[in-house]
Amino acid sequence: MLPDDVFRAKRDTTIAALRQWHGSIADCADIEEETAGSFWRLTVSPFAVGACPFEVILHQRQTCDLAIGPESYEGRPGDELDHLPAMADAISAGRVLTRTKASTTTGLLLAIETEIRLAEGHAWKAERWLVSGIKPGTMLRESRWYLPYRR
Repeated sequence: MLPDDVFRAKRDTTIAALRQWHGSIADCADIEEETAGSFWRLTVSPFAVGACPFEVILHQRQTCDLAIGPESYEGRPGDELDHLPAMADAISAGRVLTRTKASTTTGLLLAIETEIRLAEGHAWKAERWLVSGIKPGTMLRESRWYLPYRR
């Protein structure tokens, strides 16, 4: 964990960058911002069909929650704050992939992975396993790309 003053400065810089970013896409998405004593929340719902909605909640306890498309990733470490403006930009540009992994023998959905391809060539990834305690063997992967907010 960072010292509180360092975290607050980083959080405030991230919030300022996200506010500037959402001003640039206000014509193509519904944007809600909420500030409370213990968190700051930004919800973005694009007008375009097939574009990826997302939500970010920055908590005072130095964690953040992300909802990207239908997936939620809670309690992410505060060190991801530096990537959030680039992630928002990539999401609005349509560089988001949701990949499902299912068993080839049973068809059972095993995991869901979200990948956001950032502008500088890096990728942010998170994965959620739905079934634990089994050896997946061969898996069937299905990918879904989202569309850009502005076309």
